[in-house]
Amino acid sequence: MLLVFVATTSYAASFEGPLTIKNGHPLYALLDSPSLASAKPENSFDLNFSYSSTYLVDGNQNWHFGIDLETACFDIQLKRLIGDSLEFGFDLPLIRYGSGFMDNYLEEYHRDIGMPGAYGRNKRPSNVFLFDVTQNGRAVVRAVPNRAGVGDVMLEIKKVLYQKDGTIASVQGFLNVPTGDSRYGFGSGNMNGGIAMLLDKPLRNDVMLYINAGLGLLNRLSALQDVELKNYYYGGAGLEWMYSTRVLFNVQMIIQSSPYPKTGVRGVDDPSMMATFGSRYKIDDANSLGIALTEDPDTAGAPDIMAGVEYRYRF
Repeated sequence: MLLVFVATTSYAASFEGPLTIKNGHPLYALLDSPSLASAKPENSFDLNFSYSSTYLVDGNQNWHFGIDLETACFDIQLKRLIGDSLEFGFDLPLIRYGSGFMDNYLEEYHRDIGMPGAYGRNKRPSNVFLFDVTQNGRAVVRAVPNRAGVGDVMLEIKKVLYQKDGTIASVQGFLNVPTGDSRYGFGSGNMNGGIAMLLDKPLRNDVMLYINAGLGLLNRLSALQDVELKNYYYGGAGLEWMYSTRVLFNVQMIIQSSPYPKTGVRGVDDPSMMATFGSRYKIDDANSLGIALTEDPDTAGAPDIMAGVEYRYRF
């Protein structure tokens, strides 16, 4: 945040928008949770890859969550501008759950920052896969390691409502189509959707503020058994600093209320929070590369740590 406001030079170049960070926690990935978005409609093609580690082993007499795994997600997005103010979008996630390799590194990291035994990961063998969610002793989701699948496709529409002096306000609607296999944690098994208000506000010629506020409209999770879901609220904010005509820096946060019924497990009931720091390099006016690192400030509803890279082509 300090870096953003010490810049003194303005550049005649375009902003790229927020980094595309989607929640990689398996309980949220199967619902294809939204990411922070720009209010400005565009023509673009994005390839995003994220890798995350999640540990949630907790439960009670009604619910038990056994999640100790690493998630790789490859996301393909296409956005198409119709006229001057309408955008249609298509988002296809490809998901793979595996045992991974990060457990020992994360234990050392948490020990170095004075948080030994964070998340309770040291209670299980390192890098041993677990994804088993049960309700009242019956399996809801039970996945096998190193299996990949298509997630739920997201269709999106965005309409500009207001635009003046660089400030843009838009309304966005999205619909999740149940293309993923919900039994193994790749989808919800039902049609879901949502609506959001998006705002882009330039603070200076080289600093852009992004604000999102939305409502997710959910039906149920239809997996090995049905689970009634709740509508969720989410909000996010981000700052993009144009360091030069080629290099941009991003800091952003997104918070989402839990879509699951009350379980008595804090890691599921509390809102998810994801804080992201990252950067983009503009190869030319059309092509850019981005990197991002995302942390979970509240140890609930989000991966312990998530890293991502992205490629964007704007046409």
